[in-house]
Amino acid sequence: MRNSGFYGSDAGPNGERAPPPGSRYPAKLHLSIDFLHVAAAFAAAFLAGAINSVAGGGTLVSFPTLIWLGLDSVTANATSTVAIWPGTVGSAWGYRRELRAAEPRFRWLIVPSLVGGITGALLLRWTPPAVFDRLVPFLILFATLLFMAQEPVQRALGTADAAKHHSPRWFVGGLLFQL
Repeated sequence: MRNSGFYGSDAGPNGERAPPPGSRYPAKLHLSIDFLHVAAAFAAAFLAGAINSVAGGGTLVSFPTLIWLGLDSVTANATSTVAIWPGTVGSAWGYRRELRAAEPRFRWLIVPSLVGGITGALLLRWTPPAVFDRLVPFLILFATLLFMAQEPVQRALGTADAAKHHSPRWFVGGLLFQL
């Protein structure tokens, strides 16, 4: 029986389709979706969004779940980032009044965020998946340690003393740390 579905080719025994001729991606499209996988993806996305709305770090939930669901590490990282992005925009919209009231110099933090994000995306694109797979545990460990050390670092830096934060040295340090 001929199926002229997704790519206009015959479906394999598991519902997968061959990529179009000349495609550089040999991935197959699987049409069967397991309820457990959908429920796990939904729960991880919901929990990651809740975590991000409170403190950030929701990727520490969504990324490993996507790996568990069978995505390779590079695809899981990109998927997690894209999936969490609307929540970030929603948070910015929700705090728009507070953001308007913030000192204008804090808007400069957008620059290292964009530079770091674009650089990270390019590095991820150029890094072989096998290398990224070996780096992932260390990146997750670093992110976890950074979250755990957040409060002691803030105390050590004296972030409660707002007068210190008006020096150019503090501002440049903040920009570099953001990057």
